[in-house]
Amino acid sequence: MTELVQSVVNQIDSLKEKQGLQLPQGYSVSNALQSAWLELTDTTNGMPLVKKCSTQSIAKALFNMAIQGLSSAKNQCYFIPYGKELVLQRSYFGTISVINRLSNVKKIKAQVVFEGDEFEIGSDDDFNTVVKKFIPKFENRDKAIVGAFAFIEKEDGSRDYTIMTKKEIDTSWNQAKAKNSGARRNFSQEMAKRTVINRAAKFYINSSNDNDLFVQAINDTTEKEYDDSRKDVTPENKNTIDSMISSKKESNEVKPEEGQEPKKDLEKVAPENNHDEEIEIKDTSIDEDMEELTQDSENSAANEPNQSNNSEEMSEDDSNSSEGQQEDLFSNINDLPTK
Repeated sequence: MTELVQSVVNQIDSLKEKQGLQLPQGYSVSNALQSAWLELTDTTNGMPLVKKCSTQSIAKALFNMAIQGLSSAKNQCYFIPYGKELVLQRSYFGTISVINRLSNVKKIKAQVVFEGDEFEIGSDDDFNTVVKKFIPKFENRDKAIVGAFAFIEKEDGSRDYTIMTKKEIDTSWNQAKAKNSGARRNFSQEMAKRTVINRAAKFYINSSNDNDLFVQAINDTTEKEYDDSRKDVTPENKNTIDSMISSKKESNEVKPEEGQEPKKDLEKVAPENNHDEEIEIKDTSIDEDMEELTQDSENSAANEPNQSNNSEEMSEDDSNSSEGQQEDLFSNINDLPTK
């Protein structure tokens, strides 16, 4: 087992012991991580993901997978590179599995509505939208999708419905990084269910009493699929997945001995209005320069246009790989257990 994988195992074990993180019964962190590592080092489709992506993003993706109790070997999640950033995405099965683990959720279910199906909505006594009638017909399954809905049943037996038209689903897909994903073309029914389930679960995820890092991992995995940026308002003194992943890196940094000044280098700085003005010389730390250079390099690589619009979608090779992977992903959709 590699040092990176072992460090994730150690972090998860610590969370289970100190913060009471609950994982699914029978879930083996070591086995799940080893299976994922085999995928990341696979050279079948060319350069492996461990060489394409930064160590930091790989560690975070593995950490998020383990916290959510997911397994890539069971097609509950998959790894997609966007430039040098490795992103974990849940499958339809993975999303169902994760949401069912929330303490305030008894059951979750989603259905797709096809053109010609009998579908009627209404409201309850509190004016909450509910599905009053849904009669699907076999002959309509090859027709166009007109919408999807999901319900979450709470412990008290009450249900909350979420309904989306096809236009609303398309709008959500158009905000995703992988806008032209083959999965949405080839498995549109399950991807539509997955989208409406993600929307239905938002309130329950953020209002649950479950472990904070578990909830953060769910949200982080969902949000990584979309281009819209979100401002980080997390308090600095709060443990986060990013801080836990980076803590090991910081502990290994070489610091100058006490009383010893860090090495300096000279940097030329041009004034904003540098017409016929002298150039000022200032001292900057080499370590600071390297940190900025590394950051600029990673940002530049992530935004290069010749990588098939990495900020919006997977590369052609990665997309083809994901399509093949998701064919396995949805091959057993009828076997999905229900509570």
